[in-house]
Amino acid sequence: MDEIKEQIIHYLTKRKFLTLATSSHDGEPLTHPLAYVNINDIIYFSTGKQTRKYKNILKNPNVAYSVYDHTEHLDEVRSVQMEGIATPVTDKKVTQEINEMLRQKFPFMAYLTKDPEGIIIKISPKTCYFIDYTKGYGYKDKVKY
Repeated sequence: MDEIKEQIIHYLTKRKFLTLATSSHDGEPLTHPLAYVNINDIIYFSTGKQTRKYKNILKNPNVAYSVYDHTEHLDEVRSVQMEGIATPVTDKKVTQEINEMLRQKFPFMAYLTKDPEGIIIKISPKTCYFIDYTKGYGYKDKVKY
């Protein structure tokens, strides 16, 4: 695996929350803050089947998300900006594994992972921009998957 992909995975593993962008049925963009877990560069999250994000994903699986650290200084900006494909996880074994990972990382979410209306969503990466202004203003690495 190349060095930039390893840095992206490390960055994602050390964070807990992302902002997901989806498109509504009429093409309007929406953002959704959410908790996630990752296995390498694949993101997983739990949501309800009645949520807007789930309905949007069913209509258009093309999504984008960003993960970033709060900073007051522009020269400290680091983030992952990812474009990907979101799909519901249907494999029960994978669902159990991801729910356990969510319970470990977010103990307060234990009751959510048992919701019969809950579903795990997987985001497979397509293109990533790994932003790192500590290397210079505007610095970014682009990775295609």
